Amino acid sequence: MRKIALLICLLPLLLSAQKSQIEGINVLRGGRSLQNPWVGGYNNPLFSPLDINQDGLMDLFVYDKAGWKAQAFINTGSTGALSYTYAPRYDYMFPRELRDWAVIRDYNRDGVGDIFALTSNSDIMVFKGYRTTYGLGYTKIYDRLNYTIPGFQPDHIWTFMDNLPIMQDIDHDGDLDVLASDIAGGSTLNFYQNQAVEGGMNADSMVFVRVSNCWGHFIENSNDCGVTLASCKTDGLIVQPSQQGARHQGGALYGIHYRTNSPVVSLLLADIYCNTLKFLENRGDTSEAEMTYADSIFPRYDRSVNLPLFPAPFGLDADNDGREDLFISPFASNAYQPGQSEDVKVVQYYHNIANDSLEKYHFVDDSTFMREIVDVGTESHPVFLDYDGDGLMDIVIGNYGRFQSSGASKSSLTLYHNIGTDTMPVYQEASSDWYGLSAYNVNGIFPAFGDMNGDGKTDMVVGDYTGKIHFFKNTSTTDTFKFPSLTQQNWFNISVTQNAAPFIYDVNGDSLPDLVIGSRSSNIQYYWNFGTRTNPLFSRDSVNTFFGGARVYDYHLGLLPGFAAPCIRQEGSQLVMYSGSQLGRVFKFLINQDSLRSGTFQVLDSDLIGISVGLRSTISIADINHDGRKDYLTGNIRGGMMLFSDAYWGNGAQVSVDEVPGAAATALQVYPNPARDRIVCRLAVAEDRLTYVELYDVLGHRVNADIAQGMAQEATISVAGLSAGAYVLHAADIQGHTYDQKVIIIK
Repeated sequence: MRKIALLICLLPLLLSAQKSQIEGINVLRGGRSLQNPWVGGYNNPLFSPLDINQDGLMDLFVYDKAGWKAQAFINTGSTGALSYTYAPRYDYMFPRELRDWAVIRDYNRDGVGDIFALTSNSDIMVFKGYRTTYGLGYTKIYDRLNYTIPGFQPDHIWTFMDNLPIMQDIDHDGDLDVLASDIAGGSTLNFYQNQAVEGGMNADSMVFVRVSNCWGHFIENSNDCGVTLASCKTDGLIVQPSQQGARHQGGALYGIHYRTNSPVVSLLLADIYCNTLKFLENRGDTSEAEMTYADSIFPRYDRSVNLPLFPAPFGLDADNDGREDLFISPFASNAYQPGQSEDVKVVQYYHNIANDSLEKYHFVDDSTFMREIVDVGTESHPVFLDYDGDGLMDIVIGNYGRFQSSGASKSSLTLYHNIGTDTMPVYQEASSDWYGLSAYNVNGIFPAFGDMNGDGKTDMVVGDYTGKIHFFKNTSTTDTFKFPSLTQQNWFNISVTQNAAPFIYDVNGDSLPDLVIGSRSSNIQYYWNFGTRTNPLFSRDSVNTFFGGARVYDYHLGLLPGFAAPCIRQEGSQLVMYSGSQLGRVFKFLINQDSLRSGTFQVLDSDLIGISVGLRSTISIADINHDGRKDYLTGNIRGGMMLFSDAYWGNGAQVSVDEVPGAAATALQVYPNPARDRIVCRLAVAEDRLTYVELYDVLGHRVNADIAQGMAQEATISVAGLSAGAYVLHAADIQGHTYDQKVIIIK
């Protein structure tokens, strides 16, 4: 679902533009139904345990570094069994300003995880988490964390996009400290001791003093993936940066209590240029760390971590057995250098098989989490297409490429065939290299479809990473598609500098298909077709390089690449253009026929979906269940798909009021029904609690029914302002169960 009740109360104007996120449409791979197909993929996920639905069981906060996207997964497993289910209804509670990296740590020890995240100024900002009757909420409490050194001016704790510090109680005094790479050389660790407890301050306080810049007395080697122990000792004095060997910036740290029931923190340490993970054992104590053993290919006793590039460790009790396991994922972001790290098998799972004295990790596999997700690698460019002419919308997905350990990424098209019905689509993976496009060694495949030569068959135009486009003629003799070979490479010498994202549409109404092409820049280019119906003709000398004056970057963040990805539709009397963007928003413009070759278009919406779907969003629109309302298929840099709609879909199918059961049919009681002024929603189980309640009209639009009192087992909704008629009440409880009830309002 798209919104929790807390946000309905606080932000009704913001949420009025949001689309309903569709979760339940079945996606099959190899005959097996995927648990979380519509997550949107992952490139560089960071994992943190967090009790999201307040049931006492640790769920999962996942933040993708490449996509700048935070998501919630509910723990649906049991003891010894790992299972997480994506719950987008909780995504809206996370701050939208998160970027590069974000993790959960409970700094004030109130039992609610707080968010520590990187700022654009290389600081650490902190969002305090708090419980609400509807879930969790977050408010920024620190714009940046500062520290002092006796005799010096205060400064902020520096960190970087590729530096993930430890935020943990290092000295075992009850407050959260910070270990971060030293910015001068990057070869040692600074220890920022939190002295809030020593100062008798409240739990929300963090007061840091840098007490060492060589914590643990080791130095990372500058020419390999090893470390040098017993280093930088100066009788307790802080070692100055000039005494250290210079080193690149880039490391991910995680602290573990290697010896069972010991407060002493040992280290797992990743290096930006290495595929391996290091373990450093701390044989010191909580007042003085001393690393005495180093395993540079951890775990040496099992299958060692080997993950291109820059594997970062994250601790969580994945299988609910009371032991902290490890998820390992690549920390080198594909957002800044596409294809540099693994982008499909991005989670290695190490199960903790500890004995009574030592933690011990056993490699399970590299697909436990990702096997339930649609992910085609780095960047996804999904497009709705009825490729077999059966009236059901299928999906074709292009990508930048999929990581290859042997070298450059390999780009391809993936086909998901719709084997469902007119009213309920079901998608089955039919090909991961549709028509063998990977053989052309083109990165950044972005497909567009249309009849370019007037023969009544849909052809394909493909954009690529270099900004060029290529033409594939449909040679099929039936209603299906057939692209046996590349018809024309570098078609008409069209080039848009980088990341060509074409769309085919007769924009000027002359019955000839034109090309509208997005690119890495914010501008969208319009190539009008001045050929004939059977012989299209485009020219680089005849193009509007700034179509409609449409820009899709955020001016507040400066001149960023736009990664425009257009999609044009006739909607009633209006011709409109949608576009994805670098920052993950979807824009909507009104096309003015008098401004096709110059001039500007009106911006109808700068945040159509209502949330960021992840950096480098793309958009394709169709009516996949023939209900007369638009459904929105989005791609992003993370390599997967997300699906939204103008209508509310209950459990994957749009709700018809006549199909919704009465109140007695489920564990949710709704009364009075029919109602005049108010509705009471009550769960039959006293220990259960509601997390949100929403009301929809028969067109699938959320109505502004007021929440009259906070929700626990019971909630009261005012309906006095609603017109008489039938409505659908949608609710969810802390177990993740959802309920749909038909409600009749009378006057």
